[in-house]
Amino acid sequence: MKDKSAISPVISTIIISSTLLIILVIASFVSTNILELRLADTEFEQAKTNMLLLNKIIQDVALKEDAASSMQFSQRSGGIGIYESAEKINITLIQGSQINVYPFSQSDSFYIIKYRGGSRVSAAETNLTGSPSLVVGMSEPLGYVRVEIDNGVWIILDYLRVRVVTNTILRVGAIDYNLTEIFVIRLELGSTSGSGTVTVKVQNMGFRTQTYYPANGATLRIKVGERSEELTLTGSNLVLRVTEALIRVSIS
Repeated sequence: MKDKSAISPVISTIIISSTLLIILVIASFVSTNILELRLADTEFEQAKTNMLLLNKIIQDVALKEDAASSMQFSQRSGGIGIYESAEKINITLIQGSQINVYPFSQSDSFYIIKYRGGSRVSAAETNLTGSPSLVVGMSEPLGYVRVEIDNGVWIILDYLRVRVVTNTILRVGAIDYNLTEIFVIRLELGSTSGSGTVTVKVQNMGFRTQTYYPANGATLRIKVGERSEELTLTGSNLVLRVTEALIRVSIS
């Protein structure tokens, strides 16, 4: 009979233990990554819901001076911020010459709210509510919430559009005026701080209104960036009223 050498029980135990340890480490790494991915996706989906609610809150607060409300956002993997917009709302009244009716001051800044998804979040670009149209009616929201992909995944809320209501009869004494009303929500930067779960507070800082009496057949041009839309004002005794609600947004 040939001599046969056997592997030592100690060596066998070490090999088996090492193999099991490697398998355990790999399984732990994979499960942790899957968990982090699910947590990031869950947080991002919750941020979508919260941004939609924040949009409704801002539009409600915009109706009453000094009104305020708040909404909480989790920043475990993502983060919310307020960013100055590169675009502004510009409204021009054209009646032979051009009159700039909005913004009321060229130094006014416009801000947008953006939530950055975590690095593990995967999503497609989509509109959540509202539209990019520059002019909306009474039944449409002024806020436009969507998901965009640009060096990461973002949920964006902006108010770069106007609500226009035309052909409203305004009686002053014995004279009926043909009133066109324009309503704008402009976001203002408040204080920002905090990490983890933060509270986004919005407050109506007041209204500013200016009134114009355009000639018959005047044209309104609403422009944001390179996009523009025009509206023709018809009828006699025209009145144009532009109202801005200033909403301060703070994060703490």
